[in-house]
Amino acid sequence: MPNLPQQVNKQGKKILFYYPSNKRTVGFETLFSKLVDRGYEVLLLTTCERGILHEKSEEIGVKVFANSIRKQNSILYYWRQIQYLIHFCKLHQVDVLASHLQHTNLIAVIAQLFISTKVVIFRHHFKFHLLDNSIELQTNTNEQRFDRIINNLAKKIIVPSSGVYNGMKEFEKVNMNKVFILPYFYDFKKYSSPNLNNVTKIKSENSCKLLLIMCARLIPFKRHTIAFEVVQKLIQEGYDLKMLVLDEGPERENLENFIRLNNLEDQIKMLGFRTDFIDYMAASDLLIHPSLTEASNSVVKEMGLMKKAVAVCENVGDFSDYIVHEKNGFILGLKNTAEDIENTILKAYQENEMLSKLGTQLKQDVENRFQVNSHHIDNYIEALFN
Repeated sequence: MPNLPQQVNKQGKKILFYYPSNKRTVGFETLFSKLVDRGYEVLLLTTCERGILHEKSEEIGVKVFANSIRKQNSILYYWRQIQYLIHFCKLHQVDVLASHLQHTNLIAVIAQLFISTKVVIFRHHFKFHLLDNSIELQTNTNEQRFDRIINNLAKKIIVPSSGVYNGMKEFEKVNMNKVFILPYFYDFKKYSSPNLNNVTKIKSENSCKLLLIMCARLIPFKRHTIAFEVVQKLIQEGYDLKMLVLDEGPERENLENFIRLNNLEDQIKMLGFRTDFIDYMAASDLLIHPSLTEASNSVVKEMGLMKKAVAVCENVGDFSDYIVHEKNGFILGLKNTAEDIENTILKAYQENEMLSKLGTQLKQDVENRFQVNSHHIDNYIEALFN
């Protein structure tokens, strides 16, 4: 087991954020800075190596740690992570452990059996295909098993939207007395402005009448294939379209094969994970997002900040709470998603000026709903300590 750092002096309430990723998240940066400002001692521990998340957190005044172990799917891996977390909480005399995402949540709920630290679980997913029996997608058996363990052992679960709450209530047989809704919030000033030179370059390299974008992990539940098939059909019919695809995931090879077999290399470009994603959003015209696994998606909010139009699925995450069809975005049906994507693209293609109006309204609605304020922080502290 790696050596733990020396214990630090306890000053007030200590909050440990437990997380499986090192990618930057403005939501965490917002929360960390507000908690530090209020005098809380904030620690971050990840199950992966240090990255930009650690760097940004240190700048705020967060003490950061990493415990990266290979073989993440083995029983030994989980046992070593559980042991490490137990020792970490005891050594640092952590008052509250805020665990985020399924991977670390599983470790946290088992570790809580051996520590006095209060453990609060933050869940950020739900497979919304369960709401519609006509949609058939293979669900990972281990993920379902992990959810059951977490649901049974967790003493308090925080979810970001009524969509996740209602899905858990209807399909997972959870004791809902321990599940609470706490919406996401952001300091939108922490987002960097687009690099206009890079935006111009992206537009020049992808010149077309309508530039589409997808920003989602490459997994079946994000349904890239449906969007690709629609784009292929419209291109064959003579429409001047291109699509930029950001992020990584296990479906990449299958998606690249689709592109190659259909000679779409110039029209659909797989760009991988990008730290300059804001530039690509600013260069694009419309986000296509037929995802069925969401809690409260950040990409849609980021597109809103860029005054860009979005197309999302109804009743997934919190989309239906603030996206109004053809007022500040496009709503796609769960049953006829491909047809709705095609109709949306055609409408955007034929009424391009409409996209600007939708994007402007989306920016206003996103800022009004999700911009951080003192009430958000009060609610978060209440959720952690009570």
